[in-house]
Amino acid sequence: MNFKKTTALFLAAAMTATALTACGGSDTNGGSADNGSAGGTITVDFWTAPQQVQYNFWETKAKAFNETKTEVNGQVVEVKVQQMPESPSSEAGIQNAIATGTAPAVSENINRGFAATLAASDVVYDLSAEEWFNDVVDARQMGDTMANWAIDGKQYVLPVYVNPMVWQWNVPALKALGYDKAPETIAEFTEVMKAFSEKKDALAEIGVTHSFYRPSLTRPDQYWDRWYDFMMPYDAISQGKSIVEGTKLTMDKDSAVKAMEVIGTFGNTIQQGELSSVWIEEKPSVLVTINAPWEISLYKENNKVYGEDYVYGPAFVENEGDAPYNFGDSKGLTFYKTENISEDEHAGAVEFVKWVYNKDNSAQTDLDWLNATTMLPVRGDLNENEAFKAVMEEYPELSALAQWVPYSMPGLATDKDADIWTAFTETAMAPYMNDVANAEAGNAPDATAYVEAAMEAMKSAGGLE
Repeated sequence: MNFKKTTALFLAAAMTATALTACGGSDTNGGSADNGSAGGTITVDFWTAPQQVQYNFWETKAKAFNETKTEVNGQVVEVKVQQMPESPSSEAGIQNAIATGTAPAVSENINRGFAATLAASDVVYDLSAEEWFNDVVDARQMGDTMANWAIDGKQYVLPVYVNPMVWQWNVPALKALGYDKAPETIAEFTEVMKAFSEKKDALAEIGVTHSFYRPSLTRPDQYWDRWYDFMMPYDAISQGKSIVEGTKLTMDKDSAVKAMEVIGTFGNTIQQGELSSVWIEEKPSVLVTINAPWEISLYKENNKVYGEDYVYGPAFVENEGDAPYNFGDSKGLTFYKTENISEDEHAGAVEFVKWVYNKDNSAQTDLDWLNATTMLPVRGDLNENEAFKAVMEEYPELSALAQWVPYSMPGLATDKDADIWTAFTETAMAPYMNDVANAEAGNAPDATAYVEAAMEAMKSAGGLE
């Protein structure tokens, strides 16, 4: 088991993009010149995220698959792996490839929002009715998860990984406030924040000066942060209600107000100035942040112990027993149906993905992915499947995150995601923070007017009804 050896690679890999030196297939059809002739080779182009650890993972899987000499229509399938272009983004690289006839047969690194854009252009396959796809869903126990990925009732993405966004708590600070576990409901959270106001001296003794670290609450140019600090509590409070469906804004106003007021409950104790990684300090200066598994290797390098120094807690629900829905930073595989991709190439791509994730291989595939990246695979049995037992026992922080994988919600199914969240930040989050800056911790200002203004702005920005 190589998890310990590879975990230190993750942080650097997540921050460093590797340049692509070649695009498209080996000829104008995106595959081998032998395609279409019996006894030849079908070359399937597979694009990975522009990150070395993910390329290495898929290259290893492709080599193993190629050794099986799987055939389609009497031709041997050969998968060729390369990193997708990132000019100026991986999404732009994909769109350029589609426009220039150099698209791959299949790629990873596709989120739900971009999938919606591709689906609207009819350049990706709907997988809903594919028997092999439903077999993979069953093998990975993704039934509940897939409902969250639907776009107009169809499935265009096979999810690969998810990083559930959760609250990361300072354990010594919680204990100083008189709590032995992280809060799970809005009411419990409010109690914690009132205690924060009352026990600032005790917190100061252990170096805690602020309740919450979030430097981008007022910055429209960092619209993506609303996925974490707004969508995470919204998903939990609304119990997974969608924000956008097709051309309609379906955001539940009451849940949105309560989600805003979760941030408001921190009051004037928020640290908004830029800090380095607060969690590797000997005495972290904040009570809580929003986080995912991205820095696990960094914590271990700095001798931070899960359960002693920090602990994860779920997104706050309104009622005890509600499902802990959360926003999931998640991406997956998409199959392209453009003119440069032959039917045989598509069939070969399907055979490869089927082999990777079939009933016999899926657990090992997902374990290998976890070992290589420390990102959680999209499975509903991470804490029950024997294949993952050793990893989860050795890394309780991953086991904690795994329990929330089935409740992780992907991003909006719209190509106007950036516009929508920029408008939300400008009309709701940023002006609301002016009120929050003057409020005591534990007493959130009313966010109703800001949410109402934001909903109108979101409709306009996203071309929504």
